[in-house]
Parts: sequence; C-alpha cells; structure tokens
Amino acid sequence: MSRKLALFWSGLVLLAACQLAPQSGEGFQALGVLGGTPERPTLMGKVLDTAGANLTKEGEAFAGTLLPGMVVQVSGTDLGSTVRVTSLEVQVELKGPITSLDTTAGTLEVLGQRVLTDASTRIYQKAGSTYRTLLLADLAVGDVVEVHGTATDSGVLATYIERYPETTQEVELEGQATDLDSTAKTFLLNGYLVDYSWARVEGTPADGAWVEVKGILSGTTIQASKVEFKTSGNSGYGASRRVELEGPILGLDPAQKTFQLLGYTVDYSAANVVGTVVDGAYVEAKGQVDASDPTLFHAQLVKVKYPSSRTPKAEAKGQVTAIDPAARTFELGSLRFYVDDHTVLKRDDPDGPLAFADIRVGDYAEVYYDPTATDAEGRYYAVKVEVKGTGSGGDTSEWKGLVAAVDRTAYTFQLLGYLVTTTPSTQFEARDQHLTREDFFTLLREGDRVEVKGTLSGTTIQASKVELKGR
Repeated sequence: MSRKLALFWSGLVLLAACQLAPQSGEGFQALGVLGGTPERPTLMGKVLDTAGANLTKEGEAFAGTLLPGMVVQVSGTDLGSTVRVTSLEVQVELKGPITSLDTTAGTLEVLGQRVLTDASTRIYQKAGSTYRTLLLADLAVGDVVEVHGTATDSGVLATYIERYPETTQEVELEGQATDLDSTAKTFLLNGYLVDYSWARVEGTPADGAWVEVKGILSGTTIQASKVEFKTSGNSGYGASRRVELEGPILGLDPAQKTFQLLGYTVDYSAANVVGTVVDGAYVEAKGQVDASDPTLFHAQLVKVKYPSSRTPKAEAKGQVTAIDPAARTFELGSLRFYVDDHTVLKRDDPDGPLAFADIRVGDYAEVYYDPTATDAEGRYYAVKVEVKGTGSGGDTSEWKGLVAAVDRTAYTFQLLGYLVTTTPSTQFEARDQHLTREDFFTLLREGDRVEVKGTLSGTTIQASKVELKGR
C-alpha cells in the first residue's frame, strides 16, 4: 500500500549498496503503473525483464500475472529500452466489498472509501488461467474488489480494479486509527471495528496513527490477521537518491504547487513542467524523496503523459476502417467515433502516448467510448483509443462490440457491421461457462456485448471463439 513507501525506499538504499550493477547499466528505482501487456509488462515505457527477480505483493511472494494498471515498485538495472528487475512489489490500496456504485459518475465505495475511475482505470476478473476485462457497469454492489491507485483524503483514483470470487472475505484497507483500546486490542478504521487481538502487529499501536490492516470482514468488524502502525521515523531515500514516479494525480494545489501521486506529496515548484497539470492527469515525475520527510517528493521534471478523462460506458475492438485526422474522426466497421483533447490516445507496444495523426487504417484498436455523448452527425465520443497493432485479412484477431441481427438458424450475427459466422468447432463462453453452440445462441440477444476471436475475410469473420461479455 502507499504508506509502505518509506520502508520500501529505505530498503532499496541498502539493496542498491549491496548489489553490483553491470557496467553498461545504471540503477533504476521507480514507482508507477504497469503498461504494455501481460506478456510484456512495461514501466516508464521500458520493458520489465523479471526473470530471476524477487516478486512480492504486500510483502508476500507473488506468482500471479503482472497486468496493466497495477501499481508496482521496481528496482533493477536500466539497460536502455529494458529494465533488468531485481525486485518488484505489487501495491494494493484497498480490497473489500463494494457498498455503493454510481456508473454515471464513475464512482464506487469500498470499505467506506470513495473510489473514482476514468479512462485509464483497468477492470479485470480472473477467468481460469487468464483475465478478462470488464466495464464499471459490469460490477455490482457486494462484489469484492482489489483497488490500486492514487489515494487522497477525498478518495482513490483507481488505476486497477480486480473483481474477486463471491466467496472471498479477505479485506485490506488503510487509514487513521481512532478510539484505540490497547486492552481490548481494538480500534476504529473508516467506520469499521478492527480487532487485532490475534493479528501480527508491526509498529507501535497508537490512537491517531496511520495504519494498514489485512483481515476477514464480518458485518462491520474486521478480524485482523496483520496490522501495521506507521510512524514518522521511517527514513526515505534522502535527497541524493533519484526516483521516478508515474501515475494519475489528485489533490492539486496550484498555489502551493503540490499534488498527490501514489502516496507521495509531490512538490513541483522547482520542476520543469511539460503539459497542463490538472487533477486526473497521468504524469511522469522525476526527482528526489525529501531527506527528512519520506512522503515528500521534490520533482525536477513533471511531464503530462495522458490528459484527465471520463469513465467509459462501452467498448469496441476491431480494425480501423476509416480515419480523418483533420476532423479527428474514425471508424471501426459500422461504429463511428470522434476524439477531443481529453481522449486518451495510446499504443500498447511500445507502450506510450500516440498522436491521433499516427493512427492508420488497418490498425487494430480497442476503443472505450460513451454512447450517450454524440456529435452532430451521431458519432460516439471516444474516451480512450488504444492501438494494439496492425493486422490484415487472414490474421486471427479480436473484435468487441454489440450484437445485431442474430440468426439462430444459421448461427450467425452482426458485429461492427461484419457478419460473424460460427461452426460446431467454435468455442462459446458465457459467465465463465463453456456452452454448446445451440445453448449459446438461445441465450444470445441483440444488444449483448461480445468478444469474438477469429479470421477476417472481406466483411465476414469466421469465429474461433465467441464470449458473451455482458448485456
């Protein structure tokens, strides 16, 4: 979690002193949001080589998948376009059940904390050995979710949300402990009673201290398994250590020239600022941690990587079939879109920002959009456009969108203006269950959101797999 930063950075000082980096490389220390792909994760635009690295999550060994959107702390050797990772820590801000959800505002509440989402928020659910992406509308009150992101007193701007199985009862949260009873070994945290009588306790219990809790939720009581009380005595990197941060900002104070980023208060008063710094903007910051305050970061460079954005309400994926750079419009099959200065434009390999003029007909793109926001000609507003690569006829690719013209006799439907055909060997899934073709088409409705994998030939997609994503 974000308040573990001081211990992490002080540990890196010792780690860096004890290891010999290759002469051709320099030390790399960074805290940020993963980009790229699960097969090729990146941080700060550099590919992470994790072979042989020590991977942990909240201090415990981690053998899971590194997914875009996760907040990670990394140390290693910078080899130019690649970082040879020595250690990587996955940082969780919050984990627990959703108690309220507002898809219009793009917010939810988890364990008494407000969570904000935008175009850069990644939402996942594990499906077997893989992960599938979700929209905010796919979540529901009662779902248990894990949240990564930038936290302030007003809430968490999420970069990553993962929905867990309904049977999960474990929760994680942080905040200020109040009404601490050292005899009963309890305190209040965000309106919940924390019982730490059987917990592994780190630090000195104190009323008003910042605390991180992991445990089991029962009603409004958390039976803690681990409690970490924070003090101001943790040392950070110090002014001589160079660190890089990357992620979304909140709590901007233009007068003081500070903002919050992944647990740090960033002072950018002496920084070279590239772009417009606003709440919700996604930035890269380079500088040093304060020698006496491990939560204060003195930036020398702040670069806006992506603009502030809104929460998408729909998604589509396919081949760009038309584009007008001057009008800032494009098409994915039958769907037409427009972009503006707040649209997040990015490429996932190599990971980084993308100019609209660099998108080409034939590129495969994933578009997150708002179907309620249209221009005068009925085009949808593209909240985020992520180019996945360039394909051509005959390639096996993916398409996402809304189903039209279902034919339950021919076992076909329309998607993005293409005719999707299926065979008895096509795989069908719905709600993580494998279905026969007959059962799938009995369930399928026009307007359902599906993902199709297959081969494009002209205007026909021969599907190898069809998955019902939502309705």
